[in-house]
Amino acid sequence: MWSFAIYLKRLRAKLKSSIYRAAIAAFIVVVYGTFSEYYIENPIPSSGIHSMFNSLWWVMQTVTTVGYGDTPVIGFLGRVNAIIVMIFGIGSLGFFTASFAANIVDMQLAKRFGEVKLKMKDHVIICNSDERIADIIREVNASGLEVAIIDQEDPKVAGGNYFFIKGNPMEPADLAKAGIEKSFKVVILSGKSFSDPSSVDAKSILTSMIIKNINREAYIIVELLKSENSEHARMAGASEVVIKGSMSSLLVSNAVIAPGVSKLFYELLSGEDGYRIREYRVDEAMKGKMAGEFYDIQEKEGRVVLGFRNEGRIDLRPSKDSKIGWNYFIVMERR
Repeated sequence: MWSFAIYLKRLRAKLKSSIYRAAIAAFIVVVYGTFSEYYIENPIPSSGIHSMFNSLWWVMQTVTTVGYGDTPVIGFLGRVNAIIVMIFGIGSLGFFTASFAANIVDMQLAKRFGEVKLKMKDHVIICNSDERIADIIREVNASGLEVAIIDQEDPKVAGGNYFFIKGNPMEPADLAKAGIEKSFKVVILSGKSFSDPSSVDAKSILTSMIIKNINREAYIIVELLKSENSEHARMAGASEVVIKGSMSSLLVSNAVIAPGVSKLFYELLSGEDGYRIREYRVDEAMKGKMAGEFYDIQEKEGRVVLGFRNEGRIDLRPSKDSKIGWNYFIVMERR
């Protein structure tokens, strides 16, 4: 597979230079043919070329092999020159067309095998994948965000809108292909291998450190297998830490104590019943004002404020006489 990737890179470089050379050659032939035929044929009264536009029209008919015949070339020198334009014009334009088509095919192949370099910004990068990747992609897509996945194999999510980058999220070069410098959020999943939880967590934490070093502004969500590694992940630059399986365990235990709670959380997180949980930035004009006033404003817009967030700390619905000093607020709203 690596040999194919190297071949693809070499082919792309070759095609890129070929298409530029072909375009320049075709342009030179068109310019030469337009000016030369005009100056040769214009003095001849019976010629069909008496303006630069007519000369250009004739050249384009000739090099594209359309040949309407409405612009005749009469003079001997004009016809000799026309033969030169035909030979080099048809050849250069054909080469350009072939190079252009090959470049399109190459781009599609590169995209299919994850060798393309993305030029996106404010997108979400997902490092690694597992059986949950389809649900994650669909939920992120529903929020209108573009997704890039870095992994060794394309998860092939049916109906999912995402870009695949074949590589290792611990490699800066592969992160650069996914547009890490302009990404909005980064999700580091634990992946499919759980043979050694400590080793898996160590890789996730190291990945977080590498990403934070490249993009200081990225919001990094790290999934860990062991809760005792949470503090290490935060020290490495993780903005948020999720312990795999902890949420499902809490939902199961709460379903025993309070039946229906698990269903409530599922509906809020999935948005299937028309409601969803979202986070927004607090308007600077609201800083320092009472939380009660903020609650009233949001409720008029059909939102229920659940809490506020500053960095990694969340305050669940503070009292109405609390002063707002948070940067983000979390709401339940209708889709």
